[in-house]
Amino acid sequence: MNTKWFLLGDGTLISRSLQVDGSYPMKVTVPADAVEISEEKAAEIREGYAAGVRAWAAEQNAAADLIRRRDFDALVALGAPEETARRLSGYRGPAEAAGDG
Repeated sequence: MNTKWFLLGDGTLISRSLQVDGSYPMKVTVPADAVEISEEKAAEIREGYAAGVRAWAAEQNAAADLIRRRDFDALVALGAPEETARRLSGYRGPAEAAGDG
């Protein structure tokens, strides 16, 4: 299997893989604006994509944690037992967190 990596004009990374048994050579087609890049450069780009996804996921998790904490605090302030407030809000933080924020 021979894989070639290409970078498109809009920054999209694509690959084309070719398996040739010697008797059936195949032509690989790529978009006109594609520029062939090394496997190493493609790996750098893929890691950049993955880092961006990890950062986005961390931001989403932090925002969801904040909402769960606020919901928990509000339920406790309304008089709900802590166990019930945790179950309803999904908050898993420390017990002393109620009323801290």
